[in-house]
Amino acid sequence: MKCGRTTMTAGASLALAIAFFGIESRAVAQVLLVDRDGWRVSTDGRVNAFLSVAEGNGLPADQPQNLGAGNHDATDSNNNLHSSRIRNGFLMSILGFTAEKQVSPDLKVTARVGLWMNITGSRTKNIPGLVDPRELYGKLEGRWGSFLGGSDLSLFGRGATLMDQQIAHDFGLGSPCDVEFASGGGCGMVGFGEPFPGFEPGFVYATPDLNGLQLSVGAYDPATISNAQLNRAPLPRFEGEATYQIRNLARVFASGFWQVLEGTVPATTAGGTMYLRNLHTDGWGVQAGAMLSLGPVMLGGAAYKGAGFSPITYLDESVISADSAGVLRNSRGAFGLGSVAFETLKLKIAGGVGVWQLDKNRNDVGAVSPTGAPSNPALIKQNLGETIGLYQTTGPVHFALEYFRAQYTWYDRGLADPVDATKVDIVTPKQAVNFITAGMTVVW
Repeated sequence: MKCGRTTMTAGASLALAIAFFGIESRAVAQVLLVDRDGWRVSTDGRVNAFLSVAEGNGLPADQPQNLGAGNHDATDSNNNLHSSRIRNGFLMSILGFTAEKQVSPDLKVTARVGLWMNITGSRTKNIPGLVDPRELYGKLEGRWGSFLGGSDLSLFGRGATLMDQQIAHDFGLGSPCDVEFASGGGCGMVGFGEPFPGFEPGFVYATPDLNGLQLSVGAYDPATISNAQLNRAPLPRFEGEATYQIRNLARVFASGFWQVLEGTVPATTAGGTMYLRNLHTDGWGVQAGAMLSLGPVMLGGAAYKGAGFSPITYLDESVISADSAGVLRNSRGAFGLGSVAFETLKLKIAGGVGVWQLDKNRNDVGAVSPTGAPSNPALIKQNLGETIGLYQTTGPVHFALEYFRAQYTWYDRGLADPVDATKVDIVTPKQAVNFITAGMTVVW
């Protein structure tokens, strides 16, 4: 990927597909395929397509690419942005298979294979999208709780992602993640205060339902950030989540993660001698939120804070997450959503707002002074997103019409005054892009 651009391997390919923890979509519909020798094998899934049109400002001069912001190739000679793509929704097109067997009164075995499919790849004609087996796990359940081994939606940030899906973007798109690239579906509010958990390999234990309270802990395959020289991970990444459900009225959730990252970089002593220096740092994050369901009205919000985040996710392979010396940057975000359903019309209106902010680390220079010293790094400071959508259901077909406005702000920079060479003009680079999206989803 281009320098300064949020990585889309752990970004658009992970932030592009969100499942309601593999629970909600499968609870809606399952088609039984086999019922034999105690095994019940069923299938479920969806297919969708959305047209997303972007209009707005191009990237400010000399600023790096950022999540959702169109690059210079998508702008005209006046730096105005015009672009369109056909892509998947917040959830990609999915073909899932679930096999279940009640082995004993206190042991149920489940195997899940969920294939997540991109409708398209690059803009190059006749280049197909990829198929990704995101859900690939076995699960044991009993009175003692459950134990899952394999790949599924990870724990940190899961509550907020599920809330986003349930209130607003289950059958929509939200933010398209990126103007030009469409290596998956949409982002919903990811990038605007919602960090995406990702479908991660690991082992997860969850307690049984304790009068509405459930605790989950997991050990996951650890991440590295090679552009920050943090290419060693001696321990798994540990994540946890607590949820409390009050009947069908309210849900409160909190989650966190912690991981050690290490690396080795060349360094120089005061006397000029070269040597190798070991890096050691901790990536971490905490999030909390709540959701209310009051008849036809749903409301929810969540906030997070942590170290080692890009706008999309945590421990992302991105120059935003950490600098080249291996020092992580802190960030924070929050978003809120609301919806109202009109049952007789099978219609829902949903909307909300979210913000993500990045702090400089100790190696980043300070504020730009009127004399031009020091000069700020080309670093994103804030993403602000606003969404509203109409969603209509006709049998198994769900139609969506959405508007999303994304506003990006970089840290101030100094420019030489064109009239007075002794002065420096301090400017705040900004970009605003408007997205109109329309499409449909067929679910079974």
